[in-house]
Amino acid sequence: MITIRKGREPREWTAKKKTEGFKEYEPIPKLRKALLKEQGNICAYCMREIPLSKRDINLSETSKIEHIKSREFHSDEQLDYDNMVICCPGCIDGNDHCDKSKKSQEISFSPFDPNVQNSITYGSKDGSIRSNREDWDRDINQILCLNNKRLKANRTSVLKGIIELLDKKHWKVAVIQQIIEEWKTPDKDGKMKPYCGIIIAFLEKRNRAI
Repeated sequence: MITIRKGREPREWTAKKKTEGFKEYEPIPKLRKALLKEQGNICAYCMREIPLSKRDINLSETSKIEHIKSREFHSDEQLDYDNMVICCPGCIDGNDHCDKSKKSQEISFSPFDPNVQNSITYGSKDGSIRSNREDWDRDINQILCLNNKRLKANRTSVLKGIIELLDKKHWKVAVIQQIIEEWKTPDKDGKMKPYCGIIIAFLEKRNRAI
């Protein structure tokens, strides 16, 4: 998980909210596009790549606009751009996670809070994600289900590739720092690398130890 730097809401959404009689949430394409851009096309919670076409993954949906504070219990914030992120389809191998497992439940942290990212560590052997705060860790596991078998395997696979690359380069500090910056920075199309959180956390820890 990485900190999302929230931008300004798209002017089309601002105009939509001012439409007479518009009180119930109904997404527009520009809203989804803005959320994808500010998140670098990765899921707010699990960091999977968000598919741009249903054909890419053969599923009925590509993404979900997620209200951190649910529309069911916080109707007064259902149009608030600062209450929205975009998530992946939320299901792997029949196991729900992210928005799909969260549903209308409350989580005790915000993906916009840098303290959350700072609290997180990853298991380098099994790809697990955990927070040093008990309440946040509980939500990561029980509400967002970010430690299901496939997500852990995906994170482990990405990390393994970076470790193999650095083994060839003898773990030089300058090379490690270069890779960290590459994984922190969107590519020319504005996309972040999937599961970038585990790579950034692992390599920053490694650099501190050298």
